[in-house]
Amino acid sequence: MLPTNALNYQHLLYFWAVAKEGSVARATQVLHLAQPTISGQIRVLERALGERLFVRRGRHLALTEVGQVVFRYADEMFT
Repeated sequence: MLPTNALNYQHLLYFWAVAKEGSVARATQVLHLAQPTISGQIRVLERALGERLFVRRGRHLALTEVGQVVFRYADEMFT
């Protein structure tokens, strides 16, 4: 179970968009936000959870095991 006190709607939305798109660059186009905004919010979420959510795989980001759990939670909210 995720600690809901660490979760914020914006953090989850930005994380979810990056996870779906596979990169921050593509998520910026979908969300119409600047890259530093999205990256910063994901860092805040990772710090709050105490876990990394993504690992870099070449030019794309892949979800860690914890990232997959958070993604399933966010995907239920946003789909």
